Amino acid sequence: MTDRTTFAPLIFFEYDHKPGHYCLMLSDQHMGGSEDVFEECGQYGNGYGWAGVARSAVRARAPELDGRFGLDPEAGMFVAYGEDSDALKALGALMRTAWHDRTELKALIESGDPDWFD
Repeated sequence: MTDRTTFAPLIFFEYDHKPGHYCLMLSDQHMGGSEDVFEECGQYGNGYGWAGVARSAVRARAPELDGRFGLDPEAGMFVAYGEDSDALKALGALMRTAWHDRTELKALIESGDPDWFD
């Protein structure tokens, strides 16, 4: 199962090799449109930066998601993973909103712990 539209530009899918384990992913090809917002806030808009956005979104908008998935970002990719598909889908909705709403993105970056973006 792969969903490329609900949380676009993020992709939600179940791992083929590991049924019952899910991933929410944002690749580097979709990060470029928001780099200026990150730069304005003194951060990088890479995978680590989006992990910071995810942490900030959970803390500020959905604390009930805390601890229900893992994060494994790289410079060129944001990845959240786990067995709780509902938690990852809820995160996907938060991340989609941040990606499409520059004001929300800026608020999440500014309210996050700077260490979350490294």
